[in-house]
Amino acid sequence: MSWSKSISLDVANKLFDVIGVSFEENELEGGYIAKHESKTLRRPTLTACCIAVLSDWVTIKES
Repeated sequence: MSWSKSISLDVANKLFDVIGVSFEENELEGGYIAKHESKTLRRPTLTACCIAVLSDWVTIKES
């Protein structure tokens, strides 16, 4: 198995749908937007947007 530093919009939406996050391309300003309830996050690339969601919005709790 190999790791790629890119992800498609369709795959990102399927992966993050479980936690209620959706992504869209911002054609007007360029870049990508992540949305969760009333929060939005903008980044220049989809990969950067996914990483920002994981680091800023996702909390892993150990039981």
